[in-house]
Amino acid sequence: MEFKHNVRDLKFILKEWLPMDEIFSLDKYKEYYSSDDVDTILTEGYKIAKEMISPLNVVADQNPCELVNGVVKNPPGFKEAYQFLQLNGWGSVNEVVGQEGGMPLALYKAVGEMISAACPACNTNIKLSAGAANLIVKFGTQEDKKRFLPKLINGDWQGTMNLTEPSAGSDVGDALTRAIPTDNPRIYKIKGTKMFITAGDGDMCENVIHMVLARPTNGCQGSAGLGLYVVPKYWVDEEGNTTTKSNDVTTIGVEHKMGLYGSATCMLNYGENDECYGIMLGKAPDEQGRSKGLAMMFNMMNESRIATGHNANCQSSAAYSFSSQYTTERIQGYIGKERVPIIKHADVRRMLLDMKACTEGIRAMIFKGFWFIDIAEYSPDKDNKKAALDFEAILTPLIKCYSSEKNLSLTAEAIQVLGGVGYTKEYPVEQYLRDSKILTIWEGTSFIHGQDLVGRKMTMENGAPFKKWMGDIKTFIDANKNAEGLSREMQKLEKTYLAAEELMNLVYSWHANKAEKGKFLNLYAIKILMVFSELYVANCLLDQAVTAQNTIKNLPPDHYDLKFYKGKVQSARYYVNTYLSATIAAVEDIKSEDTSVFDIDEEVLVVS
Repeated sequence: MEFKHNVRDLKFILKEWLPMDEIFSLDKYKEYYSSDDVDTILTEGYKIAKEMISPLNVVADQNPCELVNGVVKNPPGFKEAYQFLQLNGWGSVNEVVGQEGGMPLALYKAVGEMISAACPACNTNIKLSAGAANLIVKFGTQEDKKRFLPKLINGDWQGTMNLTEPSAGSDVGDALTRAIPTDNPRIYKIKGTKMFITAGDGDMCENVIHMVLARPTNGCQGSAGLGLYVVPKYWVDEEGNTTTKSNDVTTIGVEHKMGLYGSATCMLNYGENDECYGIMLGKAPDEQGRSKGLAMMFNMMNESRIATGHNANCQSSAAYSFSSQYTTERIQGYIGKERVPIIKHADVRRMLLDMKACTEGIRAMIFKGFWFIDIAEYSPDKDNKKAALDFEAILTPLIKCYSSEKNLSLTAEAIQVLGGVGYTKEYPVEQYLRDSKILTIWEGTSFIHGQDLVGRKMTMENGAPFKKWMGDIKTFIDANKNAEGLSREMQKLEKTYLAAEELMNLVYSWHANKAEKGKFLNLYAIKILMVFSELYVANCLLDQAVTAQNTIKNLPPDHYDLKFYKGKVQSARYYVNTYLSATIAAVEDIKSEDTSVFDIDEEVLVVS
């Protein structure tokens, strides 16, 4: 099957739906990019994804990363692809803050979407390298920037994020890795073990720059005591050159995973020979032994959380694409007396429209998030920056959790469309299902993001930003109640909004009465997140449908793009009429405050 991607939808988002002129007019971008560049950039990005990256997906699945003589070997072709993307302006330079000539994030991520859809394992190293570079940009000294940034950005080196340990997973504060002071106040000896480190080693670059959470000798217990250290695999001199001196970072294993074989997931030992050194980011611990390591690392984690949600939708979009092609080729069954391709059958059409509506709606939510990030980072207007930063924060758990959870059912649906052959390796869809399960776990399990929403994002600044975010949805509804051909869907969206508003107030009441009701915040965290995600996806889809309807009015009946715009309207109608009744019902379930989970004896839950 041929790799294809919905480039037309990306162009619609960037040229017709999002107010991208506001981004292109920012000082950061106005000398380099305009809306006139969108078509050219996406066309070239699609060509790279299709011709260079897509063939690597099967290669990666058949040639997994492996540990050979202490070094991880990446699949054939990965090194060349990584270097090409980095050296030709398609890589980390676009995501590292303040780099001259980098694309707006929303534009770059449209290219990144096609690359990730073509081979999900191929883009991971670029994202992590950009994330590591951003930590140094934001928290490093000028010497650190000179030392590490040039080669992280140009692809000579790659970056990683080191949090998880054998005894500390989601509860990062239990980390045992230590940072021991030396005669140089900014250099510490690092000793400990980290596991599940994505891109933790490889042969694509000459060096790996690890961002490591470790507890300094005088650090307090818990997450507040963790510092953040730049730990290269090979020591880097002050001029930014890799030396031949090993920094005592040892890869002791590569995980044997369910999928995503092209991305090395490593277990690393630091300081086996007492010769591992890291450069401290930020300040030394205060008098109470508190450091800002985890707070700084959250900058990289939040970038990775949005990227993980985007990666999930890239994969379900690819699965949808492959399955849709199959439906036009597979002849099965009859309509009347004629044998027909299966796309003619009602249930197959239902599954295709379900995948279309969901992937387009989730994509819209994600690109709203990227738009907010661009404004938050580079807008000169303080009020705009603040609002964008708040909305970005609110959308982060929604994007990560809803996208990754929904991706599993959508990809499984693509396999169902293919029927028996979908369960075989002759077709690429089963690989996407195996590759994508990890995305519900990466960068925090789904519960962590539900907890983040109800415990932090809904309550920050006494709930003012979240209420403003909800208010924006209400403003859209009020302005478009009588939108041509969409009045029924707008009524459904308004009904869902009112239910979500009631849920918001219920959450606030639980916070106000934590002693008695606080347990429900954790119990219903994911379900609450799903409610607000579906409300926002429906809002985005209807917003796009209004844009499409306005365009349709001015098109002749034989216009080549008319079907695309009608399809946008039909996607919105389907999602609203299929999903929002269940969203409203979910609110009623949450309001019941059912205590069965707390009442049942633990021994009954364990199969013995």
